[in-house]
Amino acid sequence: MRSILLIDDETETSAVLAQSLQRFGFHVETAGTLEVALRVLEQPRFNAVLLEFNLRSGRKARPRTGAGLEVVRRLRATGMMTPVLIFTAMEGELYVRASLEAGADDFILKTDGIPHLLTRLRAQIGRSKSLCRDSESETCNL
Repeated sequence: MRSILLIDDETETSAVLAQSLQRFGFHVETAGTLEVALRVLEQPRFNAVLLEFNLRSGRKARPRTGAGLEVVRRLRATGMMTPVLIFTAMEGELYVRASLEAGADDFILKTDGIPHLLTRLRAQIGRSKSLCRDSESETCNL
């Protein structure tokens, strides 16, 4: 079963999305803050990460614009090549460019819907598996 880490501080949105992904055969773990996400990611065990662009740093903190990109930067700094898909309501070229430059593999708007997300998610996981088969990298955790 493919395993996804869903990082979003909107608990209701996260719960609905997790249920949808589970119906399509994904095992989903969730993290609601930047700190929890970074702690969970210390043990590489996910086929992909779905990440909100804006995240709270703690439970009571306000969301910080672009805080999700800190997760991407830290993952890439460790050499971890797990596909990271930014899944957000933040629309505009500036957000797309910042996400991709930080090391994200894809940028998807929440308004695009679940079928679009599933297609992009499966494509990223498929490419990642292919790259890992051809590599002896210890960062391939699939």
